Amino acid sequence: MPNRIVSTLISSVKMFYRSKSSIFWTIAFPVILILLFGAIFSGGSDGKYSLHIQDLSDSQMSHNFIEALNRSGSISVINVGKDVNISDYIKNNSPTAVLIIPSDFDSAFIPGAGNNTTQLKLMLDPTSTSANVITTIVVSVSNHFNLALAHGEEIITLERTEIASEQFNFIDFFLPGIIALTTMTTTIFWTVDIQSRYSQNGIFKKLMTTPLTRVEWLVTQILWQLIVVFISITVILLVGVALYGVSLTLDPIAVLIIICSSALFSAMGMILARFIKEPETAGTAANAITFPMMFLSGTFFPLEMMPSYLRSVAQVLPLTYINNGLRDAMVYDNTVGAISSLIIVAILAAIFFVIGVAVSKWKVE
Repeated sequence: MPNRIVSTLISSVKMFYRSKSSIFWTIAFPVILILLFGAIFSGGSDGKYSLHIQDLSDSQMSHNFIEALNRSGSISVINVGKDVNISDYIKNNSPTAVLIIPSDFDSAFIPGAGNNTTQLKLMLDPTSTSANVITTIVVSVSNHFNLALAHGEEIITLERTEIASEQFNFIDFFLPGIIALTTMTTTIFWTVDIQSRYSQNGIFKKLMTTPLTRVEWLVTQILWQLIVVFISITVILLVGVALYGVSLTLDPIAVLIIICSSALFSAMGMILARFIKEPETAGTAANAITFPMMFLSGTFFPLEMMPSYLRSVAQVLPLTYINNGLRDAMVYDNTVGAISSLIIVAILAAIFFVIGVAVSKWKVE
């Protein structure tokens, strides 16, 4: 049995290096994703939201208010001249948020004045994701001014600290998702492709004349995909460390999750290939499985951002537990959570392995 598995493994190695597309999806594709998302979320942006302010008051109090917005650390103020027609300005510059400080802003703070109220005008682009953040900051600064004017004291204060024990950035949280995604796409696409091509070319019919069994065949595919996946992970981590200084830990639990996920998706690919009649449709069928899981399992963004019904869908997708398990093991140092995800992935792998062996047939129908 070991000799048959080794012989089949060697043939898989030769096929891999003859396939440029396999090398691209295994090595180049995850690197491109890291560079793309790393440039977006870890690049030179200062993380501030632009707020265009037209100060019609131009007083000491309005200047203090603008300075308070600047001190929030999240707002980048862009001054708009008092004489500028704000409608034309918005039309010509397409700002996301515009704040107009009225001309009576200063007089509202004068004790004993007839009118001690003033109203800011905040104009927002409702399609922008930053609208709520800017609104919250402006309201917070306004409330602080109201409190100071009433000579009130802050009873409740807030101290903000990081949940993670170490300082991480977005790319540290992103890389485990890329590792999970690469494991899924590499194993499913390879297994579906080779199963459909072997079936069409009659290679399985020839294998039936050899001592090689379907279990040995699936074990070989899982072993080969493990080698490919760890080659890809090595490249991913090297790029992450070299370009972004990531500080992830590939501990034994993370390694076991990767091994189980490779077995799970290899078996899933074998089951999927069972229902593919033509090799030309293999890629489409694999995309139908991997594409929804890619976006619904928290690979690129937290599940908390999704509607509740989509979060319910995510709970039945295997990739969700692989993402969670790898992040718990590699980022959060949450051993209990990582082991829980590992158990779920291991059980799913065993179930899919049995089903994959049961449904796969080498006979030409």
